[in-house]
Amino acid sequence: METITICPTSTATILACQQIAKTFKENIYELSILRKEWDPEFATSLMVWIDDTIDKHYAENLDVLEDERYREWHEIMVEGLQHLKVLRASVKVDFKKDKAFLKEFFKTTGYSDYFSDAKNGDHISLFKFLKTFAANLNENVRQKISEKGTPDTLFDKILVCANRISQFEDFFIALEGDTELDNYGKKEVAEIYETIQDICRIAIAYYQFDPKMRCKFNYYKVMVNL
Repeated sequence: METITICPTSTATILACQQIAKTFKENIYELSILRKEWDPEFATSLMVWIDDTIDKHYAENLDVLEDERYREWHEIMVEGLQHLKVLRASVKVDFKKDKAFLKEFFKTTGYSDYFSDAKNGDHISLFKFLKTFAANLNENVRQKISEKGTPDTLFDKILVCANRISQFEDFFIALEGDTELDNYGKKEVAEIYETIQDICRIAIAYYQFDPKMRCKFNYYKVMVNL
């Protein structure tokens, strides 16, 4: 199982916690059967706790994220990751008998370093992934892959995303930056993160046969869709 290391006090982390807490509150009557302490009062108090913490410690970063450019930034991120996933799948099919080529291509273009974290919601890894891909893509390798059946336009789409995403570096700083918290603030945010993670573990088990609801309690899927 692939995992990533996240910063428990980053803006992306607390916003993901807020979104999961909202879903939890919306479904509390169904979920209340799972734990004695899970009731509407608990769900409401959790939301208030998170909202108050965001107001106290993250207001400055949220000012950046509420900029009208945010929607455009997010669309580029989603589009870029999708193209990178399609290229990876296509290359693995076409070169499944050439392990050496696959290893070198994935290493050179950033897949080895960034793909796992990027697809799990690490925005900074995706930013670095796109930039590394654009900087290291070799024309001979590109042609070799295209000749096997991958549309050459797929490369163009990835390069366009890499170019456009450079204009939004301030969003990465705001999302992934570890806001300056005192010891009490760090402790408070860490407790929120731990509480949400515990909720996710139980809810995901409960929604085993409901993929849509499982995704809403999958921390990394929530974070990548902020």
